[in-house]
Amino acid sequence: MPSLNECRATLRSIISDMRSIEADIRSSGYGLGQDLCADCVQRVADRYENNVLSRLNRVDSNRLADWVNGED
Repeated sequence: MPSLNECRATLRSIISDMRSIEADIRSSGYGLGQDLCADCVQRVADRYENNVLSRLNRVDSNRLADWVNGED
């Protein structure tokens, strides 16, 4: 099972990749719809960063370990 820090790092990497994809779409020059597509990718990355990652960062790993081990 991956550690909490590994999960955070993986999520940060995914968000970074999404930001890169967004930038590539915006600069691609494919024409109509590229801004709408890039905006959609940006919204998803923002949600992951602002909601999922921020909640994951608030997890107290010591309390989580106690809960997993049945100590409370």
